[in-house]
Amino acid sequence: CRRTLYLRSIILLTFILIFCSLPFSCNSLLDSPNRLDEEHRLIARYAARLAAETTSSQPQQRGAPDISFSIDANKQQRQLIAELENKNREILQEIHRLRLEHEQASQTTPEKQFQVCAHWMALHQIHLAELFLQRKDELEQRMSALQESRRELMVQLEGLMKLLKAERLVVRYVPHLLQQPFAFVL
Repeated sequence: CRRTLYLRSIILLTFILIFCSLPFSCNSLLDSPNRLDEEHRLIARYAARLAAETTSSQPQQRGAPDISFSIDANKQQRQLIAELENKNREILQEIHRLRLEHEQASQTTPEKQFQVCAHWMALHQIHLAELFLQRKDELEQRMSALQESRRELMVQLEGLMKLLKAERLVVRYVPHLLQQPFAFVL
C-alpha cells in the first residue's frame, strides 16, 4: 500500500512538473507535439519500470499472510499501472485528434473559401432585402401622407370654388339690385 502511494505521488509530481513547465498558450502546445509525446512516453516508461521494480524487489519466500498481502498490493499496482497506461493512450489519442483538427482548421481549401464567400453573399443579400423592405415601407408611408394631403387640398379647392362661384353670383346680381329702388317701409 505504501508503494502504491509512492507510485501515485511520483506520477502526480511528474504531471505537476510537466504542466508547470508547459507554456500557457494552446498554440505552443500544438506546435510542440514531439515534446508532449516524449513526456507521455517517459511517464509510460517510468510506470513500467516501477512495475518491474515491485515484482523483482519482493522476496521469494514469505509466510502465507505476507504472500496474500503482497499479491493484493501487486494486483493493485498492476491495476494502477494499467489505468495510467490507458489514460496515457487516451491523452495521446486526444492530442493527435486536436492536432488534426488544428491542421484542418488552419488550411484553407477552395471549397472552404467558396463556402465562406457564399455565406457572406447570402448574408449580404438578406441585408439588401431587409433594406429594400424598409425603403418600401418608408415610400408607402410617404405615399399615404401625400394622398392624405391631396385629399385635404381637394376639399380646400372645392370650398374655394364654392366661394368663388358665390362671389360671382353676388357680383352679377348686386348691380341689378342697386339699380332697382328700395322701398323703405316705416
